[in-house]
Amino acid sequence: MESQNPLEDDQPLHYLQQAFDKFNRLSARLNASVDQINQNVDRINPAAAPSQQTPAKLLDAIPGGVVALDRHGMVIEANACARELLGAPVYQQAWRDIVKRVFLPELDQGELKTADGRQFSISTRPLGYAPGQVLLLSDVTQTRELQRTAQQNLHLVTMGKMMASLAHQIRTPLASAMLYLSQCVDGVADAQTSQAFCRKALARNRHIEKLINDMLVFAHGGQFVTTRFSVSELTSDLREQLSPQLQQRDALLQLEGQACGVELQGNKDALLGALANLCMNALQACGANPRIEIDIATTRHGLLSISVRDNGCGMDRETRAHIFDPFFSTKTDGTGLGLAVVKAVIESHQGRIAVFSRPGRGCRFRIFLPCRQAMKTQISNSRDDDTK
Repeated sequence: MESQNPLEDDQPLHYLQQAFDKFNRLSARLNASVDQINQNVDRINPAAAPSQQTPAKLLDAIPGGVVALDRHGMVIEANACARELLGAPVYQQAWRDIVKRVFLPELDQGELKTADGRQFSISTRPLGYAPGQVLLLSDVTQTRELQRTAQQNLHLVTMGKMMASLAHQIRTPLASAMLYLSQCVDGVADAQTSQAFCRKALARNRHIEKLINDMLVFAHGGQFVTTRFSVSELTSDLREQLSPQLQQRDALLQLEGQACGVELQGNKDALLGALANLCMNALQACGANPRIEIDIATTRHGLLSISVRDNGCGMDRETRAHIFDPFFSTKTDGTGLGLAVVKAVIESHQGRIAVFSRPGRGCRFRIFLPCRQAMKTQISNSRDDDTK
């Protein structure tokens, strides 16, 4: 049936018109709000740079030097911090030439140093959108100085704790040596007995000498004179130093990877002493048919890995937890400083050492050290890496 009221046919149109009017009022209000926001932004930063200049401003705001290299190792971009550090010229210059001009030729534990004493770490990443590299130069001078100070303070605290134990460690062999020598001086013993007493007194004095030498190395705080040397030189000297002890015990020393051509920056004598200490401990822990395996390799992170493994008696969990503590020893005649000195030497070369062992399964020490080849990779242009 048709509607009898003509107003009813216009009612939907009336509601639709009201909705349109409300929508228009909301749109006008929204546009006014957007205009107000834009005016506030302009008032806060009236001299805002165009959007295309934002990446350059972000690069200049980074608190470190950022340098972009093309596939040939030429500088194509550098932020303000990098330009201030490297000086002119920078753009379209070979990165290798800039390094020679700005930094000292020798690295300090893998980091670059300037003539005025500042120290910089360098990180590299692929450019991403094109063949090349991005280098980040970070000033770590203050950080390294704080680390060295903290390490020295830690050594001083440790030395303070060691003094009471050291006095006891020296007093015992010293008293024995004095007793043996007094018997010789008094003349109450015959010649053969006096000679035996002298040998025992000499052994006690040598024990004291080793204790003092180890303590001095530990107290040195890792401040060694560093030189450049190859791993093959280090292992050759190690084999020569261990030769008498190996022959005496009829022991087998296996060296793998010593001819890898890797170079280290550090103190060869200190590292040689640390490795010899580990090998001597291994010989003392082994029974019949002692065998020491030393495996040398480089990791994918650019570190030198030195593994020292033996077929000795091994260690339990409690012993492993204290093996690097000063004056901790499982030997009746041990000084308790040997492995503490080893750890101090390794850490002074920016390395780390870990031990893996189980009773009856032998022992394995793993040492990681930064090598010069990994350091050079960061500061020189490698086309193979750049073009990947």
